[in-house]
Amino acid sequence: MKIGILTFNWAINYGAALQMYALYSYLKNSNHDVYVLNYIPYELEKSYRPKILEKPLEIKSIAKKSLQKLIKHRQIAKFDEFIAKNLKLTEEITKISDLNRLIQSFDLIVVGSDQVWNYDITKNYLEAYLLSGINCNKISYAASLGKKEINNEAQILFEGALKDFDFISLREESSIECLKRIYDTDYKVCVDPIFLLNKDNWVNFARESNYSIYKKEYILIYMLEYNSNLINACKYLSKKYKLPVVSIEIPMLSTQRMFNMNNIKKLNNVGPRDFVNLFLGSKYILTNSFHGTAFSLIFEKPFISFAHSSANLRIKNLLKLYGLEDDQVSCEVKDFNLIENILSKTQDIYKIKNKKMNQLIEESKSYLNNAIISISKKVGLDHEK
Repeated sequence: MKIGILTFNWAINYGAALQMYALYSYLKNSNHDVYVLNYIPYELEKSYRPKILEKPLEIKSIAKKSLQKLIKHRQIAKFDEFIAKNLKLTEEITKISDLNRLIQSFDLIVVGSDQVWNYDITKNYLEAYLLSGINCNKISYAASLGKKEINNEAQILFEGALKDFDFISLREESSIECLKRIYDTDYKVCVDPIFLLNKDNWVNFARESNYSIYKKEYILIYMLEYNSNLINACKYLSKKYKLPVVSIEIPMLSTQRMFNMNNIKKLNNVGPRDFVNLFLGSKYILTNSFHGTAFSLIFEKPFISFAHSSANLRIKNLLKLYGLEDDQVSCEVKDFNLIENILSKTQDIYKIKNKKMNQLIEESKSYLNNAIISISKKVGLDHEK
């Protein structure tokens, strides 16, 4: 079967790249002809690839964009290289009309994962990620709304589009509750695609990285947004255990990070494969990222999850599957015994097999497999081929 994946392939973002790779790999390993639809909405992509002379031509803006290009050029190049080597992309398109044309050559389109249905991110492009008005076989896989409510403008789009999907799965129960109020059908909760690959898959993936990292143990931090609590905690742990601290820096330049993270080695040249390798090699992990939390769990690392100010729902849901929902740090840390206790607890959870998470992973695989079999019969194909 010829399958196209519609996701945020344009985003210079570790979670976006790795979930896309995982879903692509899982489908490809099931003997399907898989492509990533190379749909690049300019207004969304430009935030990751700033053009220095783009209007308004303010001196402060030009200086910041110039500095970002200087510091981040290798990081961005590694993302481009990773996608080119590991994923099969279609021709590049930028318009919804071209998306419609491109999709007609596919047997099935899988929308997701990531926050493809989060209106705050996609804005005027939500229509494209809902495949509104496009006649094709379509399912969603672990799509996320990123929040519990949908505004009126987005609700109208969902009302018109959801009924045309053959199967719908989302990443959070709260997203299902929200969509059920708009269109009542059989929704399914599925895991983020990175959980479709097991620990051994990711270990082998990471070991292909040639990134030069510490040969000794280190504390790893990965922050989607600057968090002073996280920084204070990692400095405490660094001093107590005499371990260096390294930070995987996000592709967006932050002056706050540049000046408030003394004695922390900031890594601005990490590619997606290097990212996973750094998690694999770490002693302790501190993060306020969903995928940072996910790889901590996959590699069975002692870690501390810090609350994200605006994108914490999916992190909380993931922690709940491991019984850690009450162990996320969301306020100022005054007693560092709390940090020690959380590290100890996250280390202990791996001693017992997580039946709940394993069951959800198997159910997610079954959802995908059954949906593909159903579509195969619909289009008259042998799904084994």
